[in-house]
Amino acid sequence: MAAWRVGAATEVTKGKSPLRVLRDRRFGPYLAGNFTSNIGNWFQNVAAGIVVFQLTGSNTLVGMVSVLQFLGTLVLSPLSGSLADQYDRRRLLVAASAISAAGATGLAIWVGLAGVDGLPGVWPVLAASGVIGIGYALGISAMNALVPALVEPEDLEEAIALNSSSFTLARAVGPALAGLVVAAAGAAWAFGINVLTFLPLIVVLVVIRPREVTRSSGDRSVRAGLTYVKERKSMIWLVVVTLTVGWAGDPANTLSPAYADLFGQGEWFVGLQVAAFGAGAATMSFLVGRLRRRISLETTTRAGIVVLAVGLIAMAAAPNEAVVLIALFVSGVGFLLGVTTTNSNLQQRLDEDMRGRVMALWSMAFLGSRPLAGIIDGVVADLVSPRAGVLAAAVPLLVGWWAVGQVEPLESAKTDHG
Repeated sequence: MAAWRVGAATEVTKGKSPLRVLRDRRFGPYLAGNFTSNIGNWFQNVAAGIVVFQLTGSNTLVGMVSVLQFLGTLVLSPLSGSLADQYDRRRLLVAASAISAAGATGLAIWVGLAGVDGLPGVWPVLAASGVIGIGYALGISAMNALVPALVEPEDLEEAIALNSSSFTLARAVGPALAGLVVAAAGAAWAFGINVLTFLPLIVVLVVIRPREVTRSSGDRSVRAGLTYVKERKSMIWLVVVTLTVGWAGDPANTLSPAYADLFGQGEWFVGLQVAAFGAGAATMSFLVGRLRRRISLETTTRAGIVVLAVGLIAMAAAPNEAVVLIALFVSGVGFLLGVTTTNSNLQQRLDEDMRGRVMALWSMAFLGSRPLAGIIDGVVADLVSPRAGVLAAAVPLLVGWWAVGQVEPLESAKTDHG
């Protein structure tokens, strides 16, 4: 297994162009289904945030939407990773998607029949967010671990960047569309559209056939995965970096309703803010491979941290709506660089037997940090101001910058394993 990993890492920067990887019969359809599902996620997120803010006016409760949606990732990821290393990852993803779809369907029907004003408070929205989060948590490790089986080893880095772009491009398109739909037709339509977007991914997962990867019959326990990571300190530091980048990406979601209110704008500006962040990330997703051929993964990660910090500071100081959107675009660029490079750096160090469990830790750091980040950003925004909430989200990036310096360069790791 070590030989395969080293070989893959050696060739990874020589892979195909993004467009050629997109035409792969396994990866291309999967990415399209994932992209559609991710657009639906943003319809859900934006509509839920708008509904909660309309009913309560509380940034803290808007943050609770993120808390409940991503709390499952924090709690269930170790189990999710173990399941991903034991069972068929496609089937696990189908089951997880069905759970999330059930939660989304219940909320869509309730709001469609009763209307927002007919809800008995915000708890139906929060409950649906929790169910969706449980499904996502059970599938996220399998989703990350499945990508290397959908492409050839030399195409892994391009595939990871494109897989990240399915989230970020959806973030550029979905929120803006969601804001328009909510403003024009109401939240029930946005929730209903989300339900429909689960179907393409489920169909694709049933149809595609990943390439064969060898997994041993060794210890598949969560404890074995933790021991594996503990013995490889660079993996721990990569998880820490991921946590700080994921944390710093929160204001585009939690504080977008507050920023719309700050500048006297409506629902459309909530979606536009999240879309600006996603547009920056999506733009960089097609350039990260070219950048990586010039500088190391670790240097690229640090560049992402700096760009993300600059964007957040600019957002906190923004005098008008246009500067807010530009700052969020810049933040999205940095966010994509940080997320993609830590994911790629970690994936290239892994044995296939451990991929699900280690990527579960990555998911816990990336998405599991969101509940705490959402609460803290919301509380700071309520107690001080939305601008202060944005600055609070930038502080963990100082830890991320330091942690990158503790990561053993990938080239050295390859030599050691060789």
